[in-house]
Amino acid sequence: MNKIRNTYKLMRSKIILLSIILATASAKAQYFQFEVGGGLAKHYGPSKVVGSYKIGVGYEYEFNQKWTFNPQISFYGKGWKKPDETMLVFNEDGTPMMNVETGEQYTTVKSVSSTAYYLEIPLLVNYYIRTAPSQYIVLSAGPYAAIGVGGKQKTKGDSDATGARRLYYTEKTFDIEGAHRFDAGLQVGAGFQFANGLTLGAEADFGLLNVKSGGSKNVSALVSLTYKLGK
Repeated sequence: MNKIRNTYKLMRSKIILLSIILATASAKAQYFQFEVGGGLAKHYGPSKVVGSYKIGVGYEYEFNQKWTFNPQISFYGKGWKKPDETMLVFNEDGTPMMNVETGEQYTTVKSVSSTAYYLEIPLLVNYYIRTAPSQYIVLSAGPYAAIGVGGKQKTKGDSDATGARRLYYTEKTFDIEGAHRFDAGLQVGAGFQFANGLTLGAEADFGLLNVKSGGSKNVSALVSLTYKLGK
């Protein structure tokens, strides 16, 4: 009986090992990637665009000549700028600050711009369309999750502030009341892979979560350059 059990355990181990080998072999090739990109970012709606960039690495698993799975991790600089707002100016005691020559109350233009730095993990599925030997059109899509790690909000012309802050002040983006560090959404992209392993592409992130209380979601678009090494 013990012999039968030992034989069964040995066969089971061989089956498990064979399954692992077959699963590994099913990924016909694996590639290490390095990516850099630059473009624009904003919030949905009337916000203005600011500069955006990313730098990251990834690992691509090839299932066949058309489909791959491509997890990545990136440092992603996003941001947004609120539309300029005209504000009435008041004295420190709360009374209107008047122009004695015109009799009108002074106004100022409030400008608020923010940067937000994220560690982002996209989980992409790539589809390859062969156009020539070792040259492909690459289509990508998949979810991403991100955590905010830094950033700064700059405010100019805030007449509701006091002292020197009326002219200019800064705050840490994710320390502002109501700010949310966690972000998630959908990333899509398209590119052309050259025979030397370089891919010139364009990609966009569409946030699905509010990054602060009361609304506002991230959206960004980049031109990217990816280089991959593999076997």
